[in-house]
Amino acid sequence: MDDSSAERKRAPTMADVARRAGVSTAAVSYFLSGDSKQLRFVGQEARQRILDAVTELNYVQNRAARQLRRRRAERIALLLPRLGVPFSDRIARDVQSAAAASGFSTIIAAGDTPERVDRIVREIESGLADGAIADWQHLPEAEVVRFADRLSAAGRPAVVFHPSVEPAGFSVVRQHTAEAVGMALDHLYEAGHRRIAYMQHDKAAEGSRVAAYRRFVAARTLPLEPVLLVGGAEARKAAFANARTLASMPRPPTALFVESDLAAVTAIHAFEEMGLAVPGDIAVIGCGNIEEGEFSHPALTTIGPETTRYDRLADHLIALITSRAGEAPTIFDVPWRLVLRASA
Repeated sequence: MDDSSAERKRAPTMADVARRAGVSTAAVSYFLSGDSKQLRFVGQEARQRILDAVTELNYVQNRAARQLRRRRAERIALLLPRLGVPFSDRIARDVQSAAAASGFSTIIAAGDTPERVDRIVREIESGLADGAIADWQHLPEAEVVRFADRLSAAGRPAVVFHPSVEPAGFSVVRQHTAEAVGMALDHLYEAGHRRIAYMQHDKAAEGSRVAAYRRFVAARTLPLEPVLLVGGAEARKAAFANARTLASMPRPPTALFVESDLAAVTAIHAFEEMGLAVPGDIAVIGCGNIEEGEFSHPALTTIGPETTRYDRLADHLIALITSRAGEAPTIFDVPWRLVLRASA
């Protein structure tokens, strides 16, 4: 057996990874261990080469021994209300990339009710992960605080998406969606619309978005008509059916705001199938600014975050887990804006 055959049969080592990446073994060790003090000496380009080499060589690190030594799982949990949603997919992509760059793995769990979230939190408390990034915007504030406090008490730092909770032993990502909803509704009003329907998520708690709709109606002295407030924003089949119901009213709305872009695009399909022109007969605005909306017909007017990068959340969480000097729970403010396109 020649040397190359023997090398193919044996398990790759850290030294093999270093040779393939063109870096020192120490640099690979810093990268794989997530040593925050030493990682500053490993440039971003070198980190990517190390990550590529690990993948190409199928290098498997002896994580168990290191985890026992460090008393950490070296894993972060990403908690999402649903999977397969563009916003959730975007967060997952960025968090996984940033976690891997620091030598951490990621586990993703879905929970859209307090009962399901409770089970996931219990697993994290028991050591499933060292900390969590949680999109809990669909949960009531009291439930969010309860879950985050439990993680904090267990020594599991958390970064929580929620519009109103304050950081208290955990960090908060505050997306300013309510302000953007107000901008979108004001735009429709200035364009002459007075019967504006609102499609919300069926399973969401009474949140800041629909509250912004109610404030808008009151401020503009418009009647709050319950028939114009419908569900279906979380499922395309429901969105299609409810859009048709709205359009079939004796006095149909002239505009529709939808709490998700996917449901808004589906509503446009429903209206066009009924022979209605968008925006001529009914204007449509979505929420999220996903790529599908940009290429729908007509292109979807929407609201969305000014930044679409969430890797900094993983960096911050890992800094809290590793007790990096100067890192403390904080608020991440994410402004949203109105993106004007043809549908409104």
